[in-house]
Amino acid sequence: MNGPDRDRNRKLFELFVRENEGALVTYLRSLVRDPGLVDDLFQETLITAWRRFDDFDTSRPLAPWLRGIALNLVRNARRKRAGDLMLVGDEVAVFIDQAIAKVETIEADHWADRIVVLKHCIDRLTARSRSLVKWRYSDNNNATEIAERLNESPFAVRKQLQRIRETLLECIEHRLREASS
Repeated sequence: MNGPDRDRNRKLFELFVRENEGALVTYLRSLVRDPGLVDDLFQETLITAWRRFDDFDTSRPLAPWLRGIALNLVRNARRKRAGDLMLVGDEVAVFIDQAIAKVETIEADHWADRIVVLKHCIDRLTARSRSLVKWRYSDNNNATEIAERLNESPFAVRKQLQRIRETLLECIEHRLREASS
């Protein structure tokens, strides 16, 4: 894969991960007792997903694919550690996966629907907030780099970004509720 395609795939993968990371960690925590192992399995899931991302059909939702990778890694860990890591058996793990899949289809049928809503909500932000979002998430600057640009403290930038994320979440939830009504 050449440079522009790889960069596009990286950005798309990062977007998918941001959208799904909370649900994936929750899923792993429902299967594994050890919080440290949950973190390891989360990272290993993302590494595996990144390596196989060229094979992923981006017209389909990412969450079930990530959960499948995660479940296989949990099964492997359980075999290596004599089965003491899972809170539930495979039957319950499959049930949890199916229940999550049903919930995912309630609000938006596809990640693209959520992206449209996100773009709408970003457009409603102030110019300064839109700039902060761009610098942080499009340009991949960390809070310290943004703070230097604005001559502010990294703490202040992190707090502003936190408030922007909260505002975006409220906007997205509101728009999705409206769309489902």
